[in-house]
Amino acid sequence: MKQLAIAASILGLLACSPQGEAKLSAAPEGFDDSYLQKMGFTVETVEASAIEGVYQVITDQGLIYVADGGKMLIGGRIYDITGAQPVNLSENAIRQMRQKDVAAIDGEAIVYQAEDEKYVVTVFTDPTCGYCRQLHNDLQSYLDKGISIHYLAWPRTGLQGSSYEQLKTVWCSDDPKAALTAAKSDKRLPAARCDDPVDAHFALGNKFGVRGTPAMVLPSGELIPGLVPADRLLNTIKQSQ
Repeated sequence: MKQLAIAASILGLLACSPQGEAKLSAAPEGFDDSYLQKMGFTVETVEASAIEGVYQVITDQGLIYVADGGKMLIGGRIYDITGAQPVNLSENAIRQMRQKDVAAIDGEAIVYQAEDEKYVVTVFTDPTCGYCRQLHNDLQSYLDKGISIHYLAWPRTGLQGSSYEQLKTVWCSDDPKAALTAAKSDKRLPAARCDDPVDAHFALGNKFGVRGTPAMVLPSGELIPGLVPADRLLNTIKQSQ
């Protein structure tokens, strides 16, 4: 536990997430991920960063940097300062990670599709969250702007409590869209059980840096915390491209 606390304090934006065994893909020769595993990380990919000798590592808890073949953990972000303006290389890598991961589970989302779809925004939601309810009540304003909303589950109380159970029931319902609307209106849901994706969505949100709901992942991979009205969201999407 002490090691996990140290890792969290170094990185500042990580949180524990439920994952299985390590699924490291083709690590560079000489890279040893055993030290990161001892710290509680599940390593997914390892590649060279923009700095010689420093590796860019995607884990179940997000992006980290390590050196000395996996023996040294580095906190912070990498910027390219050679141009007119600094470029946050770390943020670019994180956005690419989010885009890839969202695409991989898109079939698990509860989708409200705009008739004239121009953009897709993925929203981590919780039926007990007041701002999530407000967003849902205003859903048509997003659809009218050509913004489709793809919901993923992120119970604010973690993998326990009423919101967690509600989300599991919603995703297992015969009509998840109707069930989600009902849950956000404090209506009783018929019992339903299945092999739901709520735990996986929660872990993904943690990996992305979600700390509350709603949290919006834009097409660019940028993460926007909180409720953003449709007009402002459309402008933000255009600026982030």
